[in-house]
Amino acid sequence: MVRATDEKEAQKLREDAKLLDEAGCFGIVLEKIPAKLAAQVTLDVKAPTIGIGAGSEVDGQVLVLHDMLGINIDFSPRFLRRYHNLHEEITHAVVAYIDDVKAKRFPNEKEQY
Repeated sequence: MVRATDEKEAQKLREDAKLLDEAGCFGIVLEKIPAKLAAQVTLDVKAPTIGIGAGSEVDGQVLVLHDMLGINIDFSPRFLRRYHNLHEEITHAVVAYIDDVKAKRFPNEKEQY
């Protein structure tokens, strides 16, 4: 669920970000908020802002490695971009390994002492 879509919650987020910044926070993560709000918070604070589903106008981005590589296919929020489909490759490798173990093809003579 996208947060801070109403003005009251958006104002509270801006105030909290300023308080964190004034307290010396080294960075602020902005997750699943409107891109315009994330851009405004980024302008309002000195600390770097890191976005995850918060648009491109933040100082940095988070994309979880397992999601980016397509290892986890059960999670598909709008902000996720998959750069590869390792789920399929890993599944094929695990099935081949199981088949080889069951058929006594693994380990072979060169793979043992």
